[in-house]
Amino acid sequence: MRTRHVSTVIHRSAADVYAYASDHATLADWASGLATAEAAVDGDSLIVDSPMGRVTVRFVPRNDFGILDHEVTLPDGKTVHNPLRVVPHPDGAEVVMSVRQLTDDDDQFEQDAATVAADLDRLKALLEADRPPLPSSAPRPAVTADILVAGPSDATSLGRLLHDFNTEFDCATPSRTEAAERFERLLGREDVLAVVARLTHGREAGTDVGFAFLTLRPTLYWDGPLAQLEDLYVRPDLRAAGIGTAILHRSVSEARRRGCEEILINVDSDDLGARRFYERHGFSDHDPDTGSGMRCYLRQL
Repeated sequence: MRTRHVSTVIHRSAADVYAYASDHATLADWASGLATAEAAVDGDSLIVDSPMGRVTVRFVPRNDFGILDHEVTLPDGKTVHNPLRVVPHPDGAEVVMSVRQLTDDDDQFEQDAATVAADLDRLKALLEADRPPLPSSAPRPAVTADILVAGPSDATSLGRLLHDFNTEFDCATPSRTEAAERFERLLGREDVLAVVARLTHGREAGTDVGFAFLTLRPTLYWDGPLAQLEDLYVRPDLRAAGIGTAILHRSVSEARRRGCEEILINVDSDDLGARRFYERHGFSDHDPDTGSGMRCYLRQL
């Protein structure tokens, strides 16, 4: 079975990050894959309402080494060990969680890794915010979503999201119907990939709230295709909840599974929010070999 180490760098000291992440009262603020409400203390364990049902969580004792390993006992009695570490980094602290594939379900493994990536991104946002995070007792919506590879049957939903995306940013756009028809045609192809975020809880359970669309093309430089991330969108009211990170993480994983060694994306130079988002996840506007800046040139035909 596979193991994937999912990490993020936080611009705070390792001590600060460890102190925050080890405080059980903050779990529901950032660890949506584990806690959807404030944890209850039961001796040296925590009783937590999670997306998997009510679970028991037991962390290692507090220590000076940044170790946050914990065991989660699921509703069926199975216990899963989760390695989680906070280590010093030249830019602050790096938080690393090891995600292990425990079954033959590859899709579930990708979903688990995407959830962890989204949770770590949320932790980073809270700790790097200019203002302190809200206390966990404050009302907050629990946002949990499945991140799925889309097929032709998802075309109507994707057409709606694409239209909403372009409309929000005053871009030319096909109608919802036209976009849906194109998605239905394209998603049957091997050189096209779409990922969709679907809410799993609450009144909107089953609603698609974000997506990514990628095209794959041949290249002379390696055997697999080159991926182009054409669009990535999350509904405005659900941004900064880790959904965009989860979509991007799943998109990268799926591109890698298809043999891609590189992903390209075009970002407007004045869209600082998007630039920071992609840079935070390892994208760069500099050539990795020469370090020179890169530009995108476009000509309409």
